[in-house]
Amino acid sequence: MSETINMAFVFDDKFSDLFRVAAYSVAKNTQSNLAIYIVDCGISEENKDLIRKFMSEFKNISSMEFKVPERIEILENYTIPAHFSTAIFYRLAIPKVFPELSRVIYLDCDTIATSDVVELWNEDLNGRPLGVIEEDGNFFNVKTKWRRMKEINFPENKHYYNSGVLLIDSKQFEKSQILERVIKFVKNTDLRLLSPEQDAMNLCLDDDEHMALSPKYNFIPFASFSEECLRKVKDPTIIHYAGRKPWEMNKKVIRFAALCGMKKYHTSMMLKYWEYADYVDKKKFSNGNIFHTLKFLYKCLFQPIERFISRKCCHFQKSLFGQQKKKVP
Repeated sequence: MSETINMAFVFDDKFSDLFRVAAYSVAKNTQSNLAIYIVDCGISEENKDLIRKFMSEFKNISSMEFKVPERIEILENYTIPAHFSTAIFYRLAIPKVFPELSRVIYLDCDTIATSDVVELWNEDLNGRPLGVIEEDGNFFNVKTKWRRMKEINFPENKHYYNSGVLLIDSKQFEKSQILERVIKFVKNTDLRLLSPEQDAMNLCLDDDEHMALSPKYNFIPFASFSEECLRKVKDPTIIHYAGRKPWEMNKKVIRFAALCGMKKYHTSMMLKYWEYADYVDKKKFSNGNIFHTLKFLYKCLFQPIERFISRKCCHFQKSLFGQQKKKVP
């Protein structure tokens, strides 16, 4: 346990409980020492004390630091979609907030680590500022891809990556002025960015400015083709609950569905989260909305149909693109 892995999180009071689940999962499954760095986007002293007390239980967490970032002025007048907070932009300020770090893993708070993160920590970035996981690797559906192409003019031949898990080389990151370029893009664009900072990163950064890493480091369990992705990656290191949130579900209903053998893959992915959340606060993460739960199970039943349609659309898209290429003189 001589090596220390730097882990960064960016959140406000709204996500402080989720942070504890994510941090606990990392600490439980990682053998190396961990240094936790928190960009404080509005965390109360009460929650800070709760976090410090909770983190003190783990011997492999060698240090933890909270630091308030400098305000990003552009956010004062920028309308953030309701399901986000301004904290999403501050993940790009991690190298400025903690300039002493040469390398750091950033995780969203809606993630859990199911195995040791040391393999991600040791990934070779070949001198690039970022290690990222492309959503293509998570088998997102064609409908999502076409929506991005239409609404944010995303190039068809470019890979779109998710910013929920990042491996950052701080020196190269700052040299590339990634935060400044993203802010400039957001300030000047007329596009309606669905995932503001993530869309901006994908649109204004070049492909050779990031290293594509295995989807096992940012496995999104409820993407359309995630079951097929799981068969390929086998044991995901980090599960990212983008889209479907376990804490919005009722654990009793999900567990009953699992016992009945209903959508075993989907219910098991929900129950996986509670393996860690129950340790943090069993009651808080278990009594979600029953309507959301039934809606989730209902959608799960129709996902095979969605996958079938997506495959057909993808095949048609490739065929059409091939015909257009042939027509070009």
